[in-house]
Amino acid sequence: MSNNPYYDLSVDDQTIIIKIDKTAVDYQQLTQLLNYLELKSISQRSQLTEEVAAELADEIDSTIWSKVKSKIS
Repeated sequence: MSNNPYYDLSVDDQTIIIKIDKTAVDYQQLTQLLNYLELKSISQRSQLTEEVAAELADEIDSTIWSKVKSKIS
């Protein structure tokens, strides 16, 4: 339990429950924050290194460029 007038936070074995005064926060901003937290969680669990990510990005760029190049020529 929190002692904040804008939100109430509780935790059980499996979940975190956050109740927020809807006048205290913009719904769209809250959604963006939750999306950010989800992506942060995924990235922390990922085994993907920056080097492998860069290789994948280069491979995707090459593949796309070869498909687009034939349409431009």
